[in-house]
Amino acid sequence: MKTLLNYDLRIQQTVIILFLATIIAAIFQSQDFLYITIFVEFFLMAAVQYSLNMIKFLSKQYEKKDSRKLYVLVSTYVVITFLIFILCRKINIEIDFDFVEWILISWIVLSPVLIIQSLVISFYDNENIKTINHA
Repeated sequence: MKTLLNYDLRIQQTVIILFLATIIAAIFQSQDFLYITIFVEFFLMAAVQYSLNMIKFLSKQYEKKDSRKLYVLVSTYVVITFLIFILCRKINIEIDFDFVEWILISWIVLSPVLIIQSLVISFYDNENIKTINHA
């Protein structure tokens, strides 16, 4: 686990670059599989970032700074509302569309913010770990 956390910044950067490269490829080539790939890569990126940040949040080695607490709170909101949305769709529960619309808009607004915030947190952790190891 410790090795995984040592490379978490590089893992996140790789997944984000792959995601952006797929978006650029989709712009220049209109092939349906690229749109599906973007969708899959987005959820892969979200799962990687959420998992790594939750592991760090629960670890005693990493500081519980406000930005990490905020990331965990907001990303957990997105994950829980997404799971509730999927569950309601699966068991055919009717939901007020206005409510769902606001949740979807919040996901669209929060997703890029969470991606960037996770990257910044990992960059800070990476620099902080280097400083601790060299001291």
